[in-house]
Amino acid sequence: MIPRTSLRLLALALASASLHGANPYQPKLTNSKDGAFHDFPLGVLSATGRLADGDTSILIKDVGRNGAAHKGGLQVGDRILTIEGDTPNTFSKNTDTGLAGPQDLLGRTLDKVCAKKKPRLHLKVRRDESDLELTIPLPPSPPFADSFPAQCGKSRTYLRAIADHLVEIQRPDGSWRPGVGGDADVYMGAFCGLTLLAADHKPHLPSIRKAIGFLNKKSTATINPEDPKTGPKNWQAATTAMLLAEYQLATGDKTYFPDLEKNCSLLAERVSGNGTMGHHYAIPYNGGGLVIINTQAHLAWALAQKCGYKLDADVWNRSLKEVRKAIDKKTGAIGYSSRATWSPDISARTGAMALALAVTGEETALAQQLSSALAAHDGRMRHAHAMSSIGLIYGIPAIQPTQPEAYREVMHNWLPYLELCRSAAGPATYFGGKRNIGGDQYLGLHPIGNSMVGLLLASSERKLWMHGGKQRDWFGK
Repeated sequence: MIPRTSLRLLALALASASLHGANPYQPKLTNSKDGAFHDFPLGVLSATGRLADGDTSILIKDVGRNGAAHKGGLQVGDRILTIEGDTPNTFSKNTDTGLAGPQDLLGRTLDKVCAKKKPRLHLKVRRDESDLELTIPLPPSPPFADSFPAQCGKSRTYLRAIADHLVEIQRPDGSWRPGVGGDADVYMGAFCGLTLLAADHKPHLPSIRKAIGFLNKKSTATINPEDPKTGPKNWQAATTAMLLAEYQLATGDKTYFPDLEKNCSLLAERVSGNGTMGHHYAIPYNGGGLVIINTQAHLAWALAQKCGYKLDADVWNRSLKEVRKAIDKKTGAIGYSSRATWSPDISARTGAMALALAVTGEETALAQQLSSALAAHDGRMRHAHAMSSIGLIYGIPAIQPTQPEAYREVMHNWLPYLELCRSAAGPATYFGGKRNIGGDQYLGLHPIGNSMVGLLLASSERKLWMHGGKQRDWFGK
């Protein structure tokens, strides 16, 4: 049962979101490839902050017009010194520290203050040489439930707002606007489609089918079964297959099964004799490849097999052998390749493989090892191949199947992240990692930002099979 107060706040939050429509504040983020600074959104304040290594105060880089921060008097150039009277701990650019410092304090404080009868955030800021006290009215919303991530009304409202927004901004051809041209809209579009599917709202079904239609027209249609040197990149083939498989499992509709087979078979044909894979047909890095492709292919194959796809066991085993050889003995996580086993950016590779093994129910000891590594290094979740998105999309949900308590703890660690992503309009804004976010800029920060938060929120519902679901034909029921 959801408390009556929370129901009232949920209604107010929904009403507030409806006033903002499809135009949430977009944080003004600069990509700091060397980690000299870290820009991030300030949640319902509708502003952008910046932190550098060793900071305890948040530098304000942008304030959205007519947002809470603007109305409350916060200005560009201000430094937030205290939050509700508390001085934040020190920020570190070390990825292992996760959100520790000002981000953790502000995110948790916003969650609590927005749940008050009259939400008012009290800040001390430094402006030029003076310290000022500001009181900023905030839009009301309930807190994340004590049972979070399970049975949480705020999470469900948040996920629904994200899904509704993705439908609103979907383009007529079924795609979402990418950061650049090329094939970014295919890879990113598959995650948007998965988010809509995971939100489980039947009126969104036409949008999901439009997304699938776009992926098949732009990507799957270029596959020539007789020539694996042509067709989409392996990144696109894998995520397209994931969406097609999850769609069939969720709806029982086998319309797209031939397209699922084409993408999975293309991936299989591109596994080299020693198990390596590349971005496309050729194996880069003098044949060393990159294991992030293998692990995403394994997840696609695992899901497709649940739909009836027959994969050559030799292909699976060759690729799995390469994945095993890429495991870092120190962390137990998957490195860049068998030639470069050490890498701090473990979340996407390790998470995708752990999810694949959870879907198949095989290699349980390896699945346990990988999820343990993710839980032990959860501060690194936003760092994966110059992308924060796939680290969070694969990494945190992969802990749940084998270690549900550790998953719950990690989700609590990342609760401030969810709150700082949450816009006053309802859906999410993009919040990247502490280093290079160029990959997500390529995909399109706004749609991929909503997808990464949406899929993280949806993981606790365990409806998608990649989230540990076991039920078929569940969508809209």
